[in-house]
Amino acid sequence: MAVALAVAPVVVDLVSSGWVVPLAVVAVLVALGGAAMLVARHFGDVYRQEALRRCGVDRLDHRRFEGLSGELLRRDGFRQVKVVGGAGDRGVDVLGVAPDGTPYALQCKYYTRKVGPGDVRDFVGALQARPYRDHRGVLVTSHSLTAQAAQTARDHDVIVIDRDRLADWLLGAYRLGPGSRSPAWLARLRRGTSGETPAAL
Repeated sequence: MAVALAVAPVVVDLVSSGWVVPLAVVAVLVALGGAAMLVARHFGDVYRQEALRRCGVDRLDHRRFEGLSGELLRRDGFRQVKVVGGAGDRGVDVLGVAPDGTPYALQCKYYTRKVGPGDVRDFVGALQARPYRDHRGVLVTSHSLTAQAAQTARDHDVIVIDRDRLADWLLGAYRLGPGSRSPAWLARLRRGTSGETPAAL
């Protein structure tokens, strides 16, 4: 009751000052903007799932997943792309040279579970070995990362292509290479899908 009595004069002042209509319009626009963002996120999720389904990502095996990553590198203009995964790969599955000459080393994790921090640390260790010290590290996975794994990737400047970003990569909305980033609107939409900020752009 006391709150209502305290608020009543403010409401009366707003009504008499002519601010009610503009404030109502602003409130409606904000509500519509929020609703549009939710709808866009939903359709973005559907679009990504369709891209993954059409590519048959969930029917691949480790070797074909590595091959897919190599093909996407070639599409992005990388040269000297080699799939080297297998016995004796020293923790790196795909190599390529970006258009600007920067060498990249990819580790591909075809998982049905989240990538853990130990997986990321192992990859960071592989990047410190002599053959890959000058390479930009990229972790590609068919799943997602735990929060701790994502933080470990950020701490070591490892680019992460998780399931959602893989779909964006397949769709051409994300490209790998120097200066290539997800568009700001796409990053904002992705941030809303899992409640976590992507590990690395």
